[in-house]
Amino acid sequence: MITDETHIVVEQMRKRHVRAIRNIDKQVYTKPWSASMYHDELRRRDKRVYYVAYQNSRVAGYGGAMIVHDEGHITSVAVDPKAQHHGIANRLMLAVHRGSLRHNITAMTLEVRVSNERAQKLYRRFGYAPAGVRAAYYGDNGEDALVMWCHDIQHADHSALLNQIETEIPGTTDWGQQ
Repeated sequence: MITDETHIVVEQMRKRHVRAIRNIDKQVYTKPWSASMYHDELRRRDKRVYYVAYQNSRVAGYGGAMIVHDEGHITSVAVDPKAQHHGIANRLMLAVHRGSLRHNITAMTLEVRVSNERAQKLYRRFGYAPAGVRAAYYGDNGEDALVMWCHDIQHADHSALLNQIETEIPGTTDWGQQ
């Protein structure tokens, strides 16, 4: 068993991961998804892309997107607070982007809390740019959401960006079954 904190395994999310994912959600979100919501998402493999990341043989994070026509919509990227600062979110974004590209989409979008500057920095690294605000989007406290878009993701420049990000992540990655 590998115990290096910077060796991360990324693989497709399965039903067996839902309990661990919900434990992460409860730590990072005020309104976590239910198990049935995840099961519904996983049944839609033709229009969904979800991955988990393992650190020291434990699920340390997950991320996913839904495909709508020719666009990908990031639904969530979350990392266990005890596992942060090891490049897990970057690896999950790489997996989600690459998995979404297989659906021949042309752009990706997401919403992020206006106060979550750390997540915004991650998304900007992947080429996302602010495009608008959804007022009072978050039901727990009425916070606005910043809408961000990443266009032209089928272009060679985007692939080069993803490859560069991968080389900059510290540690090693086992990309498992993609």
